[in-house]
Amino acid sequence: MVMIKAQGNVWLAPPPPPAVLKFMNLAMRPLVASPLGSRISGVMLLAFNGRRSGRRIRVPVNFHLVDGVPVAMTTAEWRHNFAEGLPVSVTHRARVHKTRGTLVPMTPDQMGEAVRKSLDTGGSAQRMGIKTAPGHEPTAAELAGLGPALGTLIIKLDFEP
Repeated sequence: MVMIKAQGNVWLAPPPPPAVLKFMNLAMRPLVASPLGSRISGVMLLAFNGRRSGRRIRVPVNFHLVDGVPVAMTTAEWRHNFAEGLPVSVTHRARVHKTRGTLVPMTPDQMGEAVRKSLDTGGSAQRMGIKTAPGHEPTAAELAGLGPALGTLIIKLDFEP
C-alpha cells in the first residue's frame, strides 16, 4: 500500500486498491439507476460508447456542481473519450439525462477553484481523496498546490440537475 505523507494542512490520500474500485463500481451501477438512486446525490452514472472500441461503457463517478454546471472529475483513462465532446446518458438521483459531455483542460489554479466550488455545493473531499488537518477547510490555493495529482481535466456535462 502506497502511503502519501501529509504535508501542510491538505494532501491527497492514496487511491483504493483496484479490486476495491471494481467492487464499488459493480455495486454502484445498479444502485444509482434504481429507485434508491434518488437518495444518492453525490454519485452519477455515465453511459457512453467508447470512441475507438464502440463498446458501451457504464461508469459511476462522483457528482460535482461547479458554477451551477454538473461535472465529473477523474484521472481515469476513459475520460479521453470526451475530448471532442460525446453523447452521454447521465443517471443522477434516479433520473436519466440524455446530454453531451466535453473534456475541459484545467490549470492547477482552475482545478483548485473548481474543487473548492464543488466542496461549497456539497461535494465530498473524502470521495475525492482529499485529506485535511482536523477542522481545516482547504482553500482553492491549497487545493491548487496539490498540482496535477488533483487532476488536469474535467468532464463538463450539459444538463440541469
